[in-house]
Amino acid sequence: MTASDDLHAEGLALARAGRIAEAADRLERLVALAPEHARGWAMLGQLRLELSDPRAALTAFDHAIALEPARAANHLNRGAALARLEDFAQALSSYDRALELDPAMAQAHGNRAQALNELERPDDAAAAARAALALQPGHAAAWGHLGNALYSLARYEEALEAFRSGLAVRPGDYDALCNAGMALTALGRYGEAAAVLDAAVEARPAEGLARYRRAHARLTVGDFGRGWADYESRWSTPLFTRSSSGVVTPETRSRLALAPRPADFEGQRVLVLAEQGIGDQILFASILPDLASVARGVTLACDPRLVSLFRLSFPGVACVANEDVPALDREAFDLTVAIGSLPHAWRRDDSAFTGRPYLAPRTTATEGWKARLAERPARRRIGISWRGGAKRTGAAARSLPLARLASALSGPGTELVSLQYGDVEAEVEAANAALDRPVRLFDPAEIDDFEDLAGLVCALDLIVTVQTAVVHLSGALGRPALVMVPKKPEWRYGAAGERMPWYGSVRLFRQASDEDWSPVLDRVAQAAAAMG
Repeated sequence: MTASDDLHAEGLALARAGRIAEAADRLERLVALAPEHARGWAMLGQLRLELSDPRAALTAFDHAIALEPARAANHLNRGAALARLEDFAQALSSYDRALELDPAMAQAHGNRAQALNELERPDDAAAAARAALALQPGHAAAWGHLGNALYSLARYEEALEAFRSGLAVRPGDYDALCNAGMALTALGRYGEAAAVLDAAVEARPAEGLARYRRAHARLTVGDFGRGWADYESRWSTPLFTRSSSGVVTPETRSRLALAPRPADFEGQRVLVLAEQGIGDQILFASILPDLASVARGVTLACDPRLVSLFRLSFPGVACVANEDVPALDREAFDLTVAIGSLPHAWRRDDSAFTGRPYLAPRTTATEGWKARLAERPARRRIGISWRGGAKRTGAAARSLPLARLASALSGPGTELVSLQYGDVEAEVEAANAALDRPVRLFDPAEIDDFEDLAGLVCALDLIVTVQTAVVHLSGALGRPALVMVPKKPEWRYGAAGERMPWYGSVRLFRQASDEDWSPVLDRVAQAAAAMG
């Protein structure tokens, strides 16, 4: 045997013994000695993946492919490294190349499904997962990828069945339990969801995903004490931190005060960091007065669009924009807390919610909008928003066409005013072609800052909206709002009923069946008419 053969054999033996770092050392020595050793590069890449070093793994797989371009496994593994680096588009290309070389490679089909899910292509992901399962029915990961694709398509019963099929292959699998709990929550089977997620927590008590998903089930049914405790696990859940952490960086995360109680803040100088979307920041800001009542000083970092409105509304809180956080003196604060952790201290049961308004724009902002609106006389004016969220947050299920909403609400003496974010000029123009009184639309730049938007909301008689930040703004301002809630509600809206504890002025109209807004629109239109 050659020296390179000896090193390969040693590396293989060490890897089988679970001594991965030592095995990788042998393979590093092997490829330095024999850089033409394709299988050595391939094995080194796999070891680097096991050692959570996907960048080094990618380099190794690139060497292996240069030496053995027709080996499908090299392309499969290169795709796995790219997926770990969250470059899912390039990972997909590598999986496609692997399948060109070996169409019967079930793992490549399964990995391809995962990448397509990450790229928000659920139909294609479902097809790829089914291709994997046709080749290998016991492919547990492919069942999970199929379930995730079906979940994204709002086919929750089918998603649950896919997750359960994965559990049948691999009983007690943590990810499958977490996903089954997620699907049960979407189906409104909250007790079953919590039970499944209890099992997941028991299986891996140190991991956060099951607790984070159990938080959603508990908060939706108003189990606030236990729900907020679970909600603190979001910071150990990559699913959350990757997309929703806002100004909370990995370095800052280590300094967060978790699961706080009011006593923790007494006499302290507190830095509050925004997280998640702008609607969540408005929702959680309702607790700032509670915090300010016990703390020595409070500084809030939030979305820049909220700074002006929050400064006016919370005179005892110093408000800065998120981008100003790096310039703050850390020594000026005793505690750092994420805004979504404040409910753990102050909103632990129904009685802790007051429902009182807590935001207010300048009077001149409201009066300015009233003057502009009066240019076109109308008996009453209704602000409308018809699209909510992004693709990953269920925008399709919680949105409806403007034309349907406008048709339901239009009537003699009524003017509709768009509160929809983004560029909707073409959509409004198309809807207006069928309306006697057109929907009023202002330049997006005029309502991008939330003090300006709040002034407009306060100048209107009523708000009608889907699940979006406009709900939170209207409720926080104490303005009457009729909200159309899809069958699968966000936890913020609760599982049932017409009221949400956060806002006393908001009334909910719930969808009884998926994708059917007609009964909801009828009830909203009747309620709006009854309000005069």
